[in-house]
Amino acid sequence: MAFGQGKEVCTEQQSMTLWAVSAECSGARLRVLLSECKISPMDFALFLKISPQRLNNWFARGIPHSQLDRIARLLSVNAHWLKTGG
Repeated sequence: MAFGQGKEVCTEQQSMTLWAVSAECSGARLRVLLSECKISPMDFALFLKISPQRLNNWFARGIPHSQLDRIARLLSVNAHWLKTGG
């Protein structure tokens, strides 16, 4: 289905897959953003009071929806961009 056709034909499984791809991309955007800001992942994890392993999980699986707004505010980026790239 092309975007803009106005019909929703995704099954629940397809929707979950699309969400997972989007979430994974948020992790990649977070990694690049930290690099561009010269913030080490270890320092960012310490600042957030989370384990480095949890942050690595975010890089691999995407930022949890419950944390997106917080992370976007901290890094002064748009939450929608962080989630979708758009």
